Formats: sequence, structure tokens, C-alpha cells
Amino acid sequence: MKNRKTVGFALLVALAAVGCAEIGDDPYDPALDEEEAAARLPEPALWRVPRPALSSEQRGRQFEVDRYIRDNLYRGYRIVDTTQTYSGDIVDWVDPDSVPGSQIEPPPPVPAEELRTPPGVELQPTELEEYPELGGPDGTIPVTRPDFAAYVRGESTDASLADYVRNRQAGGQPWYQNRQYGGFTKSSPNTLVVANVANNIGSVENGNFSLIEVATECDGWNTDTTMELVGAVVTRDRVSSDGALRLRVEFFTAGGGAMGNYVGGWDGQVKGFVPAAGRPYGPNVLLPQSVIGSTPQYESPIKIQNYNGNWWIAHNGNWLGYYPGSYFDLMHYQGCKSLWYGEVYDPTPTSWTFTDMGSGYWPLYGNKWAAHVRNPYYGYGSSTYWPDGASKMVPQDSLCYSNTAMTWGASPWDRYFFLGGPGGDAFGCD
Repeated sequence: MKNRKTVGFALLVALAAVGCAEIGDDPYDPALDEEEAAARLPEPALWRVPRPALSSEQRGRQFEVDRYIRDNLYRGYRIVDTTQTYSGDIVDWVDPDSVPGSQIEPPPPVPAEELRTPPGVELQPTELEEYPELGGPDGTIPVTRPDFAAYVRGESTDASLADYVRNRQAGGQPWYQNRQYGGFTKSSPNTLVVANVANNIGSVENGNFSLIEVATECDGWNTDTTMELVGAVVTRDRVSSDGALRLRVEFFTAGGGAMGNYVGGWDGQVKGFVPAAGRPYGPNVLLPQSVIGSTPQYESPIKIQNYNGNWWIAHNGNWLGYYPGSYFDLMHYQGCKSLWYGEVYDPTPTSWTFTDMGSGYWPLYGNKWAAHVRNPYYGYGSSTYWPDGASKMVPQDSLCYSNTAMTWGASPWDRYFFLGGPGGDAFGCD
């Protein structure tokens, strides 16, 4: 097994120390034309990570990005304040009265018992949870602003931002091309899918992602055109994001290849997820992170629940928002199957990627070494069920990645499995 290092908190502290100052000069251009000045999104008063200096060509693409976010993703939102986190994310704090649907009643509070962790395991907070000083005005909704940095820097060959959004977005989903899996699915109606996910930092090749997902799904008559899904993931994505360990949410309504506003894709890339008023954070960087072989290990409790016809998503007991049931034909009130799985995406799989699933350690290394999914269960109506008899996710090349059986244990390890592997770094994985 190769030596591995975790992307440490010390790096964020160092970045913060470098950039924790107000910057007076505008690196874009002090002489903005009237149209560009009107389209620009607000900037944080305090830059904790220095903003990049942009060339004239890059400045034009940044203007295109700001306009896309303002007119599509943020359409109608009233931004009250804008801040930057230690990891460099820009967060817009939005007036909930300007977000249609944000103030509908969420599901009942998540019981404290569901957030109880085993010895040596702790809840994994987001960056906004971990550092209260990063918070915005009371009562506002935090929305992490996408940066589309690769497009702005000119590192893609896409002719426009619309092409980039369409071409550089790969969803986390089952049964799709250029992917390998480790995990389980249970074919049974559900209105609730739950699990505690522990995903470690491993290597991720540029253009790939590695994630662990909790999801509800219906295939319909043709998975390419009718599959519907709501999912929440802990991911390291270097397709459409920066590779940091992040909590993200996604949906599909017309098959895995159909992405766009109100159709499918990641929150922050396309419109569709309705942020809840009063939420403390949204999809965000997860900090601190587990150190392989050490304690504590960190878990993200994820809960997906159909409540009053909408699919709500909670993390660490906080209801973050929902996908309206009106988006779906098959999943308006219930899902057809529950899923708990790891996934690695490689768009050029002729020689399989070195991207790790989880930490990159094989599942048999167990707790503190391999990634795990603990206490996966699903509910229908007022009843809940363990996924006994669940089917294994495929395709899976056991020379690249694998998972243990669904194991019975003593509470709070009632049901669990470990998953992972080093991908193309393993002998025989090609």
C-alpha cells in the first residue's frame, strides 16, 4: 500500500494567514464598463485567500460567469452580505424573502439519537459550522457561489460557459458509463433514506471524481431517459469542482445525461434545489478531515426524506433544503429503491484511473483506515427497515475497488460496510 497524506487543516490556516487582509486594488480592472459593472457580483470585504489577478481575456470570462450566476442560479435573489471562507469559497448571504419556497415547513427535527456516534468517531462539520466567525447576518440563507475557475482561467476548450456547464458536469449516479462502484441498493418503495458516511481523503486524478452517496431512485422504462434520483454525497470532485472534500446534493429527472436548470445536476451548477430559510450552511467544504489510521474519524449523517411531497435533505441534523416533488414524474411521493455506495468516475477508462475510492485503502483494513457507511436504512410510511438482502452495486472490478458484506453489529454499529481501493495503482487494475 502506498504512503498517503491528508490535505491538512494547516494548509487552510496558512492560506488564511497569507490572504487575511482587505485588498484595495481591483485585479480585474479599475475601469469597468457600465454593463460589466452592473453584472458583477458583490465581493467580500475581507479576502481571506487572495483573489487572482486576471488578464483581459480572463476578465471577460469572469464577467460571463457572474452574469450566468446572477441571471440563472441567483435569479431574483437579494444578496445581503458576501464573505469568504478560509478555504477560499465565496458565500452569498441571501434574504429568504427573495427565495421562492424557502420558508415552507421543513420535516420534524432530526432526533438526537440519530446523531450519536461510536467511540472514536465524531460528526464532520462543514467549514461554516466549524468557524462561527465565517457566518453572515442573522436570518439570511448562505449560498456557496460556484467559481467555474477552470473556465475563467481558460483551461477548457469550451467556446462558452453554457458549453462548459454542459460538458464539464458529471453527476454521481448508479448504473452509468465510465464508473465503478462499491456498495448496495435495496429495491423497495421508500420515503426516507439515511446513512452515516465516512469518506477519507485519497488521491483524485484531474477530470475524475470519487464520492460516497446516499440516494433514492426510480429507473422508469429506460434509465438513460427516465431515471429519477435525489442524492447527497461526500465527494472529492475534480470534474466540476476544486477537489476539496465537500458535501454536495444533486437530482435527476430525465436520465443521467439530461442536465440543466430544473432538469438535473449538482446544486451550484444548475438551479433546482430550494435552500431552506434558517439553515446554518449549504453544500460546503467539510472540516476537519479524518487522518488515516488515527482517531477521531469523522462522519457525515445524511438524511433524505419525502415530506409533504418534497424531497428534503439533512446533514448533521440540519435541514438544508429540498427538491420540489413537482420536478418528478416517478418520484413525486416515493422512491423505488434506496442506495448507499461509493463511486469513482473516469471519463477515459481505457487505462483505469489511479483515483482512490475513499482513502484508497482496501475495505478489509477496516475502521480508521477504509471509508465506511454506517447504519444505512430506509423508511416507507411510518416504518423503517434495515437493507438486509440488499443487492451489490455494479459494475465493480474487485482488482480496483471493493466493499465488505453488509455486516450486523452491536449498536451503534447496527449495520455497516467498508469500501475503497486504490484504483489503477493496484496490481491488475487496468
